Amino acid sequence: MQQPNLFSSEKPPSLPSEGGRERLEASPSSRFPAADQLSGPDTARPHASTGTIWLRRLDLFLRVAVRLYLGLLLIALPWMHFWDENHFFTLYPSLGRFAESGAVRGIVSGLGFLNLWIAISEAFHYRDQEA
Repeated sequence: MQQPNLFSSEKPPSLPSEGGRERLEASPSSRFPAADQLSGPDTARPHASTGTIWLRRLDLFLRVAVRLYLGLLLIALPWMHFWDENHFFTLYPSLGRFAESGAVRGIVSGLGFLNLWIAISEAFHYRDQEA
């Protein structure tokens, strides 16, 4: 049984001689077809169906809703009484004193504002694009 030919039937490029004066006959660009030669009616990318567009919109809606909720929670929670009366902080008093500092509360609220900013940015910059 004969094995398939993995290379083209063209003459293989000659190897450089000891003096290095001869060059390779075939350049790499001549071996491979250009990108415009590969595209044709059968290789064109199909347009995104309405099902995938709606799935992307649903994904965007869920991501924005979760980030908005999480952002609002992180903004408000450090300044409510739940933060001070946390059972976890009573078990570890040093962690409780650390968490009650204004800097930690500000950092947590800043993360909440960052979540809000990301959610609003994603909602405004969304475009229906092809896959």
